[in-house]
Amino acid sequence: MFRSFLRSFKGTLCAALLTLSLPVCAHAAATTTSYLMWQLPGSAISFPVYVYQNDTQVDYLYATTQQAFLGDYAPGTTNASFTLYYQDSNAAWHGCDMVLTNGQIATTTTCPGAVINKPVANSNVYTLAMGAIAWPAIDQAPTNPTNVDYAKRKITFKNDTQYAQIRIGEHCTVSANPDNSNCTNNLNLYEIAKGESATFYVDGDGTTPAQTPLAGLTSYGFTVTAYKKSASDDWVETGGYGKGQTPYATKIEFTHKAVPINNGAPSPEGSTNFDISAVDGYNISVTGYPAKPTYCTYTVPPENSNILGAGKYGPDIFLARITDSEKTCQSSSQLPQGYNKGDAPAKWDLTVTSNGKYQGCMSPCSYAKINNDSNQDLFCCAGKYKSSKTCDQATGVIGANNSTYVTNLAPPVSTHVYRFAYDDAIGDFACPAQTDFMIVFGTANG
Repeated sequence: MFRSFLRSFKGTLCAALLTLSLPVCAHAAATTTSYLMWQLPGSAISFPVYVYQNDTQVDYLYATTQQAFLGDYAPGTTNASFTLYYQDSNAAWHGCDMVLTNGQIATTTTCPGAVINKPVANSNVYTLAMGAIAWPAIDQAPTNPTNVDYAKRKITFKNDTQYAQIRIGEHCTVSANPDNSNCTNNLNLYEIAKGESATFYVDGDGTTPAQTPLAGLTSYGFTVTAYKKSASDDWVETGGYGKGQTPYATKIEFTHKAVPINNGAPSPEGSTNFDISAVDGYNISVTGYPAKPTYCTYTVPPENSNILGAGKYGPDIFLARITDSEKTCQSSSQLPQGYNKGDAPAKWDLTVTSNGKYQGCMSPCSYAKINNDSNQDLFCCAGKYKSSKTCDQATGVIGANNSTYVTNLAPPVSTHVYRFAYDDAIGDFACPAQTDFMIVFGTANG
């Protein structure tokens, strides 16, 4: 999870590149829908900016680097009208109208220097940029301008598995979250009965008042660490988090940025990053999505492409999903598909069992660690392979990116899940800082 900082930095870099009319970050899933993103000036106006449509506030913009969307966009057809407001250092209000007619900036627009920038390469993101000119002063303040309440950010876990109970563990880098009581390494954070849910609050316990500076949480994630088949059964440990074990669990990872208060208003230090990782392995099926429809962005492979894509995700369109399958694991190894050279090493058995029953699947990296294999650096993208350029091997060559462990997790077995250390371009999402998430656990084995 230390790489979450780098992924978050890429999101900020992507937003900055848009000011140069360059693309910012797109995704493995092709989309026919394009989106229009705000690109406010970095000077001459003040933040926050309150966005209204039909006299109702529809957005809260806190920085020029924020990835916030007007909505779907179709050149030649989109019609929309917005009014934007900000308050200057003397508490005077300023505002302007942004009007789109047939996908173009209408002559009734009063926001200075407004222009729509086309996406480039494989991006589906248009940007609506404005000039660095103060907006006209207005006599009447907007109706009830409201700051976003980031203090109630939460993650809800649901047990939709075959198991009577599951146990959720949290894994957090304490050094990255000093003096933060929500950063724990606890293998028994929640015990959740079948069909039930548990809620984790990112900041405090869910009672933190609005407009409070928030520390956020970085470099942390969650796994299923144990289960009970029936209420009367003993707990069965899974995921490899027992003493002296090497983890192989499906991991749900987050980075929630801090939210300081600037000029009396909350101003997050960046978007929330989310991913589902099978880099260590997988031990349970899981689906993750925003609790309500939300625009999120992602990077078009390969790693560091700096091409931005976007989608609207929620209960009906998930961000990421992986299906845990014994059959899939049994057909997986460290070797490429069809590798039959004369010097081919023996296939690794990545299946994890307990008393003869399937528990999950190790990644080649985890297998190499457990067995102290000489190719550990190759499969863990470490040592001389510690970069996307050196980790990726040519097609058909033994390496982390070519193993059948990776290729067998192609859609529909997994979607937008990253499977080895430098595969996260296909699965890392940046969502608005206030996004609440649903994590639904379920298995393919009964």
